[in-house]
Amino acid sequence: MGHLSHDKEGIPEEVKSFFMSHDVAHVLFGCDISLYGEGAVKIWTIFGTTLGFWNHVRGYKKANAYELSKNFTFAHVVSNIFKFLASIPLLIIRAKQMYKPWPWSGFEPYLDRPISELRREFNIRVL
Repeated sequence: MGHLSHDKEGIPEEVKSFFMSHDVAHVLFGCDISLYGEGAVKIWTIFGTTLGFWNHVRGYKKANAYELSKNFTFAHVVSNIFKFLASIPLLIIRAKQMYKPWPWSGFEPYLDRPISELRREFNIRVL
């Protein structure tokens, strides 16, 4: 499976920053890089961070991140899509149960703390 790099030359700082926040969200919310994990991190990001829906869409468009979808095989899509679709309601509920939204930007002060402590502070319960 391919991946996007935010370390390549010529990538705008805004796009690099978007992907850094996205990578942090993967770890914080316990999402892998399968189709299921990518879908789950998008739900967490929309409902559980300060980014919101439209900024999320704009960020992915600027980063041309939709190219990632070409990296998933048909078999991978089939094996992950129904699991993802079935999990959406629970992901939204868990994101809405957070004590406060995760800061999409300005999260750096949290990076020196254990992930278990952050999850307790924000009430993040990964699936």
